[in-house]
Amino acid sequence: MDAFMHGPPFSLELRERKVGHVLVNTTTDRPWSQYFCCVIAGHKDFVRRHPVATKRAVRALLKAADVCALEPERVARLIMERHLAPRYEYALQTLREIPYGRWRQYDGEDALRFYALRLHEAGLIKSSPQQILAQGTDWRFFNELKKELKG
Repeated sequence: MDAFMHGPPFSLELRERKVGHVLVNTTTDRPWSQYFCCVIAGHKDFVRRHPVATKRAVRALLKAADVCALEPERVARLIMERHLAPRYEYALQTLREIPYGRWRQYDGEDALRFYALRLHEAGLIKSSPQQILAQGTDWRFFNELKKELKG
């Protein structure tokens, strides 16, 4: 194997064992670090039929991101109580390294355009970034919640 991509906690364990080399760290290396690393997706029929539930789910995820950013020790303890990570130190380091608190600063449309362009260039998707943005995105809930959940 020449290379692979992985996130915490496995990547932290490999780093601790001094296995391999980090080529790209998407949380610190530009241009990757300038964009969201994750997306929220919903089936358009569900979103259309259940806008209140959709907005509540998005709100819960954004509030959870805030808790991760503001109280990483508490969240790391919860992760350990639920057996979601092998070690407390890995959970805490992950929470401290991932920029959970930056969701208000990033431009979701710009991030999606960036990743769609990379996938399109690699031949992994046929649609252009413009087509994906026009046909597959709805920023209403996110934009409303950005205003509502001012930090």
